[in-house]
Amino acid sequence: MPRTPACCYAFISHRLLRAALGDRPPHDVRWIAPAPGMRCAEIGSGGGYYTAALAARLGRGSLLVALDPAAHDPRARRGVGPGATTVHVAGDGCALPFASASLDALLYSYSLEEMPDQHAALAEAERVLRPGGQLVLFLWRPLMRRRCRTSVLALRARDNGFALLRAHRGLQNLRLAYRKR
Repeated sequence: MPRTPACCYAFISHRLLRAALGDRPPHDVRWIAPAPGMRCAEIGSGGGYYTAALAARLGRGSLLVALDPAAHDPRARRGVGPGATTVHVAGDGCALPFASASLDALLYSYSLEEMPDQHAALAEAERVLRPGGQLVLFLWRPLMRRRCRTSVLALRARDNGFALLRAHRGLQNLRLAYRKR
């Protein structure tokens, strides 16, 4: 599966373009149901497009780990304000640096498709989420393809021990919320 060239990220991450495609961070992070003392990871946090809104949603006393191969990117730390304690970590979504059953929620914000082995990434999600934990996937939905690759990812999540709670198909995206069985 082709991955997005690094030179394209500045363009596809631009706030105006993302807003035109329907992304609104304060609204979108409502897919994660907060709880006191929650431990959450945003996988593929990139330039921090959702990070500040997610930290605010989780609230004080919670922990948000923003994991991305380019966690050193200075854009990732911009705008992080009140809410959950936020830690930026360089890491690989196919080999998550968390103990088994240690997280309450995972958000893959348009990053799962970029991983070389989505099956391994979903297996890692199942490993690190506690029973009842939340898995939220934001996926690009290509307009021109007959067979949508996001359908394959949705089926893989179901086969990896997750129950679908909610789904929404937008013009250019697909959002899915699962609960770990």
